[in-house]
Amino acid sequence: MVPVVQLFARDVPELRFPEGKDLLQLLWCTLLHPLEQDAPLPALHWREEADVLARGVRPDIPRPAEGEYEDEFLPTPPCTVSPAVALDHPGQDLPEHLRARVLELDQDFDRYPELACVLETKAGGYPAWIQSPDWPVCDCGERMEHLLSITGDEHVDMDMGDAGGMYVFLCRRCPGLPVAHRYDCH
Repeated sequence: MVPVVQLFARDVPELRFPEGKDLLQLLWCTLLHPLEQDAPLPALHWREEADVLARGVRPDIPRPAEGEYEDEFLPTPPCTVSPAVALDHPGQDLPEHLRARVLELDQDFDRYPELACVLETKAGGYPAWIQSPDWPVCDCGERMEHLLSITGDEHVDMDMGDAGGMYVFLCRRCPGLPVAHRYDCH
């Protein structure tokens, strides 16, 4: 497992952290997992920064052994995040009544999804679906909330399948905050 994203609650106040947690870490296995759309397998961890610091911080970033990973899913260190607030809107999955309104204002709806939703590594907002929208549904029957988008943008220097991304979702209604993910690319 390699680190992909680490967010502190103080840096992303718009993101709701679970009670008592102030650090979010996303790791993933860089091997291709056929049952996961030939993509990495992510693991999400909510932690307390004080606990992590008390155990000690690794001086190096874990890297997989040579030949045991796919380059396109391996972030090139050092990766940094410069948080900025952006207002996202649903893209391809815009509700039908709003789609009609957008068409009234601009006949070229094909441009709308790329203008409405930021295709970047981000917390919150909406997935910038490249393929058809594929929202996961929790075992409780409710559609899961978009938590993170990890894209092959300039910040992490990954290819991610030709302008693709990994979307991480969670269900805040269920105990344990169940997580799901989707890999989306051209």
